[in-house]
Amino acid sequence: MTSRRRAFVLGGGVAGLAAAFGLADRGYDVSLFESRKQCGGRAFSSEERETGRRLDNGFHVMLGCYHGMRALLRRLGTEQGAQQDRRLVMAYRFGPNRCASLKLPRLPVPLAMPWALLRLGIPLGARMRAFRGMASVMFGAPKQWTFADWLQRRGQHGQPDQVMWRPLCRAVMNVEPEDASASDFLAALREAFMGRASSAAFWIPTQPWSELLGDPAPRALADAGVTLRTGARVTGLQVAGKHVTAIQLGDERIEVGGEDLVVSAMPWFALHKLIGGEQSKFGECAFGSLDSAPIVSAYFTMGDAENIVEAPPDEGPVVALVGGQPFHFLLRTPGDPVGRFALLSGGDRSFDGKTVAEIEAVAKQQLRTFYGDGAFVDALEHAHVRIRKEQHATFVAAPNSDALRPLPGRLHGGPDNFLVCGDWTATGLPATLEGGVRSAEKLLAGLPS
Repeated sequence: MTSRRRAFVLGGGVAGLAAAFGLADRGYDVSLFESRKQCGGRAFSSEERETGRRLDNGFHVMLGCYHGMRALLRRLGTEQGAQQDRRLVMAYRFGPNRCASLKLPRLPVPLAMPWALLRLGIPLGARMRAFRGMASVMFGAPKQWTFADWLQRRGQHGQPDQVMWRPLCRAVMNVEPEDASASDFLAALREAFMGRASSAAFWIPTQPWSELLGDPAPRALADAGVTLRTGARVTGLQVAGKHVTAIQLGDERIEVGGEDLVVSAMPWFALHKLIGGEQSKFGECAFGSLDSAPIVSAYFTMGDAENIVEAPPDEGPVVALVGGQPFHFLLRTPGDPVGRFALLSGGDRSFDGKTVAEIEAVAKQQLRTFYGDGAFVDALEHAHVRIRKEQHATFVAAPNSDALRPLPGRLHGGPDNFLVCGDWTATGLPATLEGGVRSAEKLLAGLPS
């Protein structure tokens, strides 16, 4: 009887989960090592001690075009744990007395977008320029352009930038247009906006991410025949010749045979730290030069969340705060009481070094700026606020960063049995949940049948 080939997956984020399931489906004997107590990677929740409520490390939202991510949630049995809108609806708040919304009809997006833009509550000239900009998305941009370069060259200054493009860039790229690769961002927009109405619609989780990913993962992996080890931090990889020969888990050494695979689904910064002085044995490792961008979330509960009067108006689950800094969005979890909401800041480094109390004060001041006087603003002094900060939430998909991102699979010049995947690899997308799953799919497609 011939034993099955083994595969060791390092990291239990969305890329690691997708890789583990895919390898098991291909007949491998798979072991998944996750350093934390739970799978999910950078989409996880932590418990608030006072209430036991789980708060996400960041308000991660999906789009209907995230087919790989949706397939992973189906495998885990949690695809229904998100509000699955059938069309894109996004609200904009300009200040205490002005708001607008972008609502696409349930038509294919190329047909729906012109009508939606023409009804957007900004001056007619700005709407026409925004429409011309959207029409040019299909043409892409040179690799060296920032998205700010694209905006300037396409005449999108002023309200098209502030109302439509900048919020979208922050949501997808987690950085400002001045730091984002135009080609990467436009590629993501083409996937969302060149198909059916549902492709561009938000999929907003109705449960914490740990309930969608971490909690169901052990059983689903076991059903697939995958051995999961949590609390298993990989501390070293041994390489001899052109093969990884051993995995070090603290004091434990796991021997790796010549026919076995080692698949890293670790974040770029963790993998770069792991291989450290052994970097030359792993081939081209330019990914260590990728920058990271944070996500900071301020979760508000206004008094007794079950019986609230003092709350910001419910304008939908996603509200862009136009011109808002450092927080860019007000977000609500569908089904939550109206007195629960979050402010989110993406890619802003002004919080570095600030205390939780200082971040809370900034969040409250921004709410005063956008919602003015009234009972809600008066009640902010007594709001229950919790801050969550993920320092390395995403890599920065900057111009020419493709040169730093290896293709999913074997690193050029690296060990034959060592493969990499993750949202930071060259998937054709920026740092998204879908990019993580797609990287695993590309890795699996490159394996011999």
